[in-house]
Amino acid sequence: MTLAIATPVIAVCDNHGITIRTLNWNRVDKDSPRRLLVTHTRLDTASRATVQRDPRRFAALRQDDTALPNLSCMASLTGQVLKRVSTDSGWQVTRFDAASHAVWSTDSRGAVHTQAYDTLGRPQSGSEQRKGEAFRISWRHAYTDTGSADANAQKNNLRGLCVQRWDDSGLQTVESVALSGAIIRQTQQFLLSAQAQPDWPEDDAGRQALLEDKIYLSTISADARGNSLIQTDAMGNQQSWRYDVSSHVKSQYATLSDGKKQTLLEGIVWSAASQILEENSGNGVTTTYRYEPETQRLSAMSALRVDSIRLQGLDYGYDNSGNLISITDNTIATSYFQNQQTDGLREFTYDALYQLLEATGRENAGNTTAPYAVLPAPIPTDSNQTVGYARSYRYDDSGNLLSLSHQGAASFTRAMAISDVSNRSRLQNDAGTLTPDDVDAVFDACGNLLNLQVSATASDPLIWSASNHLQTVILLDRNGDIQQSDREIYQYSAGMRIRKQTRILTKADSNLWTVDEVRYLPGLELRRHWQETITGDTVTSQEATEELHVITTQAGRAGIRVLHWKTGKPDSIDNDQARWQISDNIYALELDAQGQTISREEYYPFGGTAVWAARSELEASYKVIRYSGKERDGTGLYYYGYRYYAPWLCRWTAADPGQEIDGLNLYRMVRNNPLTLTDESGLAPGGNSAQPSASEERFKSLVPTLINIVRAQISDARQALEGNARVAPQNSGWAYLQNLWERWNPLNNNPSSSTNKPNEINNETRSLIKDYMGNDSKETIKILKDALEKMDQAAAALNENSFRNINEDPYTPKNAAACVGTNEYILYDTTKKISIYINYEETGKRHLYDIATIIIHEMTHLVLKTKDYCNSQTVPFPGQFDGKSTKKLRQYANQPNSTPLAGADNIANLISLLYYSQADDTQTKALYTRYKQSLSKSGWQESLLDFSGTMPEVSWPRVNSAEIQRRVFPVSRIKPASAH
Repeated sequence: MTLAIATPVIAVCDNHGITIRTLNWNRVDKDSPRRLLVTHTRLDTASRATVQRDPRRFAALRQDDTALPNLSCMASLTGQVLKRVSTDSGWQVTRFDAASHAVWSTDSRGAVHTQAYDTLGRPQSGSEQRKGEAFRISWRHAYTDTGSADANAQKNNLRGLCVQRWDDSGLQTVESVALSGAIIRQTQQFLLSAQAQPDWPEDDAGRQALLEDKIYLSTISADARGNSLIQTDAMGNQQSWRYDVSSHVKSQYATLSDGKKQTLLEGIVWSAASQILEENSGNGVTTTYRYEPETQRLSAMSALRVDSIRLQGLDYGYDNSGNLISITDNTIATSYFQNQQTDGLREFTYDALYQLLEATGRENAGNTTAPYAVLPAPIPTDSNQTVGYARSYRYDDSGNLLSLSHQGAASFTRAMAISDVSNRSRLQNDAGTLTPDDVDAVFDACGNLLNLQVSATASDPLIWSASNHLQTVILLDRNGDIQQSDREIYQYSAGMRIRKQTRILTKADSNLWTVDEVRYLPGLELRRHWQETITGDTVTSQEATEELHVITTQAGRAGIRVLHWKTGKPDSIDNDQARWQISDNIYALELDAQGQTISREEYYPFGGTAVWAARSELEASYKVIRYSGKERDGTGLYYYGYRYYAPWLCRWTAADPGQEIDGLNLYRMVRNNPLTLTDESGLAPGGNSAQPSASEERFKSLVPTLINIVRAQISDARQALEGNARVAPQNSGWAYLQNLWERWNPLNNNPSSSTNKPNEINNETRSLIKDYMGNDSKETIKILKDALEKMDQAAAALNENSFRNINEDPYTPKNAAACVGTNEYILYDTTKKISIYINYEETGKRHLYDIATIIIHEMTHLVLKTKDYCNSQTVPFPGQFDGKSTKKLRQYANQPNSTPLAGADNIANLISLLYYSQADDTQTKALYTRYKQSLSKSGWQESLLDFSGTMPEVSWPRVNSAEIQRRVFPVSRIKPASAH
């Protein structure tokens, strides 16, 4: 589905329907003149984007025809990007083998990466080389034997899967997976050294020598729908869930390793739109939520303790485009201090691009430190001593922050120096003498920030790995000697942080270090504090003076952390203390097991603490989850997953690893709208939503399988048009796919049985083409082939980051199964990655093949610029098509045959049916027979709804909609017309 939003956006398309210019207008208030902002794209003869410019670079082009673009790409004949040059992230060159595998790449820092594959095309190992250093093997994969003799692999559903991965964090082993593909048993071994970057040898003994002996085992059990039932973490603590008939969580519990049981969530009430209406937490606090009936936006939230004390009462106000314009906390009484009146009202204004311009609220009167202060001020003795503040933000035409002005307990203006040729920026010095030419000095060639920039003169170094992960932050530099400097060190697995260690030199003469370490495991954080002495190559570690196990989970909208001390428990905090954090992206209320307030924090829009109150300094020191529900490190940076965020800069510390997934500005934070949008992983913004739900986690666990299904369907549809037997799609991991599906998927594993002549399209395929394209002429088939080639190229770029929560987009109808947003629709081109919003609750009720069809449907919007014309549920089950239903389909939707590629369902369902139509082996026929029998029973239409197609918006100009509902499927199962 494509959406329209209030601010006018004009997309200028070429004769192929591909956007080449996007016209936007901006102004900061109604009296200021409108400024035209043009985003420009240049295409090659194959309609691939080769050059892209944002409004600043387009304006520069009009003054100088040699002005650099934001992005330029060079593609191969098959559409793979061989070279990309970004003014933000530098250049990258990639080479592919004959099977389209990326095998070698280098970047503007001189780092080189290579990948090796096995005979089945599966990733086997990867190496990297920093400039001037030797190659090292940075990761290895091991797969199970796909032969039938490997009984354990078959028993644990591991055939063809990667079961061991050695990387920069250590070794991860998968011991068992569910039929859905979700991991249900896994282990982790850490490296011996938190500071090492391993070079993994080929022999097992050599690899084991780099690892700790300790193995951390995590298990999870799930029901038939993939809902998590019991999760056991590496320390033996258990979390358990109960669900209602719609697979919504209704209660949640934690059982600690010593047998102590805690209720985390007693009950939860859901709306028909899968919105939380009421939560009854295990600490006796009842939180209620109210939503706007027209938009399903959150309009009010109230937290009530068991003794009827209201802990939080928030009212939200929005403009007509869904931007948050006010928050009122009704629990905050009007107070007076320093001749100022403050209350719980916060207000916000925006420009025409929905960028935040003004914010007002309250702050602690003691917030008078330097304007670049990173960490919260000490807890005030009187939390009622607050004053009002006003902040204003100004941006350039590319969305870079020009200045932040603050009036409140302290007054200051924070200015930025911005490069003329990129979106890189740095803090301006007090004299204002930094020029655009001075900006690149604080970035490396790949666009990574080289120091913390907490002030214009501070230079705490940031050290980045060859893979552009933040590796070390120097907290106190001692003569440029990293090994003798105070520092914070990070290790990653598959791009996600799995270990953090802070090292402080306590006594230089004896080389005594104080070490704090966090290890991140499923549902668990292991936090230890100890001291160690280093003599030469010998490290002598003392016993940990504090070891804290933190059980982490999400119960409804509340984040929960249970603190269990193994050693070193503070005297004034109970062991096994449970903490409930009720928060949005600018408020955080932390409660204990009795519903008493532990801490309360209010944030400025882009981060930074405005109001800070807690019942004790000690308890507050154990609060690490802060702004936007993310962990704040000792550096002041917030860890989001793929990137680190610097709130004092209001932007990211590195260029977006998702490349241009969120536009050409690779540093901009949530499109400069931090109140309406959030960013869950550091890649792209979404709506202000809760933490990932069980349904979201379940969908993400299925993503690899879904991608393979999508690619198999598109690839096989192309083969059908060539008259060829089914072949494996490129990069699909076909052996894995085949083994994973063998119990239930109708794959054609016997292509030699086909009786078709080479390159001859069979009658069944021609019949389908006629039904969906109007005729089967050579011209029509060529059009279809070209369309499927583009779809195949787009499918090759699908990955786990291609899917986002539908609740993240405030402009998206929440009862849609999936959709693409306006920005994605207008700005998509073949150099960008697919981005699809998914309704995790809705897709959780559907079959894998149904979800695959939904994904293909949405891909056609982006790749082929299709519209929603017809309802795919009128298409019969594969094997029952006879042309009649598809004729009705077109008749009901009033879709002319002359525009077959305009309909998303036309293409999506044709791809699926071409895929199924090729099956001719005995096993598949038997499956078809069983499916037909089940569909022939009473209520087969309901089964059909669980299998076929999406629910796009439908216009029924010729046939009465009630008649269609009566003839096609039960009225009780009809979704509203706005479901997409």
